Amino acid sequence: MKMASRKALNELIASFCLLSSFVLLGTSTRQINQQRDLVSFACNNTLYVEECLSSLRSEPLNETSDLRGLASIALNLSIAHGEETKEEYADAVQNLEDSVHALRIRYYDKVNTLVSAAMTDSDTCEDCFGETEERESSLTERNQYFHKLCSNFLSITNLHF
Repeated sequence: MKMASRKALNELIASFCLLSSFVLLGTSTRQINQQRDLVSFACNNTLYVEECLSSLRSEPLNETSDLRGLASIALNLSIAHGEETKEEYADAVQNLEDSVHALRIRYYDKVNTLVSAAMTDSDTCEDCFGETEERESSLTERNQYFHKLCSNFLSITNLHF
């Protein structure tokens, strides 16, 4: 009797462990799917969905971020892109860097103002280039992508804040 009872207990423990593994696996899969859904949700509320999805999903931190974290990632992507572009972007990058602090303290009107100013700075850069050249700026694609990144950030920010 004691042997049968021990065998039943071992089978019960094994069954419990197996069931727990499936529950943990299901929870992990659900969390990954929920995070994908959060990125999709955020990006589907932007003007430039494809750029938003590809840029946010390229960042590993998106996997553990909430909307505020995604907004921060989007802002950092805009800053990095601006810094890589040209010296003329100095004002735009400075506005974006100033908006990092405003975002942390949840001063959203200031964030919107600064990011909008950065977008205007990049547009001005493009306009000035066009005045001196009769052809399209060599930075046109970068300027357009910068504008899209900033626009996506503002859309994500407005979702949550």
